[in-house]
Amino acid sequence: MLLDLSQQRCPMALLMAKRHIVNLFHSKTEIHQQLMIKIVDSSSKRDIENYLLAQGYKVSCHSASGYFTLTVFNKEPS
Repeated sequence: MLLDLSQQRCPMALLMAKRHIVNLFHSKTEIHQQLMIKIVDSSSKRDIENYLLAQGYKVSCHSASGYFTLTVFNKEPS
């Protein structure tokens, strides 16, 4: 699943990412294992990546011409 935040800047990008992750990874009906987030703002990328890592998610980052893609992997079940 792709969350396109290329039109957003922090703090809105971080808030939208948080909301989307909670809804996607903690849904009662369907639990997804991976989310891709498209970001153009480097400070938003840093803030979102730091938040996700602090919450225990695995994050992979790739940069392309003009944007970043964060691939977020759901936490392992405990």
